[in-house]
Amino acid sequence: MAELGTRFRRVSACAARGFTLIELVVALSVSAILVGVAIPHMRPRTVNILATQRLLIATLRVARTNAISKSVHYKVSFPSTTQLQVARLRETAAGSGVWQADPANPAQTITLRPSTSLKASLVGTSVEFNSRGIALALTGAWQVDALDTFGVTKSLQVWPSGQVNEL
Repeated sequence: MAELGTRFRRVSACAARGFTLIELVVALSVSAILVGVAIPHMRPRTVNILATQRLLIATLRVARTNAISKSVHYKVSFPSTTQLQVARLRETAAGSGVWQADPANPAQTITLRPSTSLKASLVGTSVEFNSRGIALALTGAWQVDALDTFGVTKSLQVWPSGQVNEL
């Protein structure tokens, strides 16, 4: 009987020791590797340029979707390197085929994320989606470039079919 009590005390003393130094070093090393992999993806400049690219894609896709679902034309224009505008258009006369800004629905101005801008050659340009979602006046893929102050460029393409794709 005395032997059984002694064995029990030894086992419980061994179980309460905690972690070895090697186990702690391995756990900390794995944690450091995971943090090292995650930090580059969380840099503010990377986040800003990716958010700007996603904002451009989303704005163009929403304009196209609205044009299809509301059976009117929508225009996305680039008045400056840091802003874009989305405007609903209306036909000047029934069946005329001429579309102009709808005064009942003022254009929505969207400002890009901090430290990002559009390529200067885009200023003054626009893309118009008709009621079938087709991008009018495009003969080929139209590239839209977003830049940040660190020289990173993110691009997207608008196709004559109205599709918007990330590059």
